[in-house]
Amino acid sequence: MNFYLRQQMLLTVRALYFCMEHNWSELGRRFEISPAQQHILFLLSTHNNTLTPTQIGELGCWHISTVTRLLKPLQQKELVTVKKDKNTSKYKIVSMTVDGKKLINSLFDAAKTMELFPFDLRYLSEEEVLSFLECGKKILDVHKGENFRFNVISAKVEGGNYG
Repeated sequence: MNFYLRQQMLLTVRALYFCMEHNWSELGRRFEISPAQQHILFLLSTHNNTLTPTQIGELGCWHISTVTRLLKPLQQKELVTVKKDKNTSKYKIVSMTVDGKKLINSLFDAAKTMELFPFDLRYLSEEEVLSFLECGKKILDVHKGENFRFNVISAKVEGGNYG
């Protein structure tokens, strides 16, 4: 493929990410939680509220040291607990607390009411958005696998009203 097209793809995806990150951070400021920490709560919510730090890293696309750093403030705010696995003591289990569940539901409800979350899509038709998603899914399937798409991209917040 033409290098200029690949460069345009890189710069477009990067710019879209920063547009989205701005609105996501704004939501985080309202609830005093970073976008990355919001994402951990989302991942827990979509996986029966329990994951290992390694699973969080795989699903969140983070190194395990980043997961550890992100979990500390969530523990301090009592939004998650981190305990040793009863079956394998060298492994830990991260679980969302009742307060964590309340917060993810509040974040979900707030995001639904923000017309520009994750960014302004008013200029696109639903068909154009679906086309964009199809292209993105093809790229993700090659790099992350279909399980990633199923476990992250197609996941839904437990109890969330998507209607």
